Amino acid sequence: MNSEATLTLISMGFNEAQARDALSVCSSNLDRAIDFLLGGGGATADATCSHNTSSSAATDRTIVHSEVSQYSLLSSKSACTSIALTLASRILSELRVRTTNNDEHSLKNIITSSFLNETIMQGMKSYDDLQKSNSLDVEHLSVEEILRLSAGSNRLFTTMKLLEHSPRQGILSSSTDNPIGLQSILSACRSDASNEQSYVAVVVTKPPETVLIMLPPLNATAAHQNYVLLDSHPRPSNFTPHHPSGSYALFHSDLQSLVRSLEEIFPVVDLGSDVNEMMAMMYNSFDVYPFEII
Repeated sequence: MNSEATLTLISMGFNEAQARDALSVCSSNLDRAIDFLLGGGGATADATCSHNTSSSAATDRTIVHSEVSQYSLLSSKSACTSIALTLASRILSELRVRTTNNDEHSLKNIITSSFLNETIMQGMKSYDDLQKSNSLDVEHLSVEEILRLSAGSNRLFTTMKLLEHSPRQGILSSSTDNPIGLQSILSACRSDASNEQSYVAVVVTKPPETVLIMLPPLNATAAHQNYVLLDSHPRPSNFTPHHPSGSYALFHSDLQSLVRSLEEIFPVVDLGSDVNEMMAMMYNSFDVYPFEII
């Protein structure tokens, strides 16, 4: 049994027995064990945990680490949607300031370890404030719920707007040609930006997890062709080298490489012939919320 993985699960608030059982069921895959525990186990656990995600060393992606994750505070272990929205707003705002001042606005100059640490903590605080001020009894908040509950009290999210035709729904698929697959929907989000100079921040939700994607402008120069995955979940078995209990930003040179990384954390799951097609589609569905700066 991977003792480091066991300690990581214990640090998230699970007891030792839960941690060891989850890792046993999920063949010592930490990410699947986290999903298993957060989802409460159930009939789909075996299907989820039996999927072996690949972690090949890709040469077209680089990683920025953060020692902070949404599990750094026990009260914020379900804050990933709030964190993704906070990251989106802060990155878009910083891009606008730098562009206005004619400063260097490469995402690699903005998304640093210290930026991730600060912004993830800010997103967790925003989540905690919403929970306390609204006496909520639901841990996982949707994008719509956070934007509605934050209206008037959190000016951070007022600096960005949803693109038309949002939110979009898709289905995880092994085919890159699927019109509602990850690659097709992310391409459409980029094309729907109000102008060719606009960066697009895409909040991707695959319950119970949410991550952020940054897409470069359509007319971006080679130096600014950065497709970035920002994730507040620790995934040490997916992207190495990686802080075992921290979060990360993963930079890619093109959309195809980004989609491959997304498929590592959101794999297509075959639930077997006993599950009807509609249920299988629902389990593999995801939502995207593309934003641009106002």
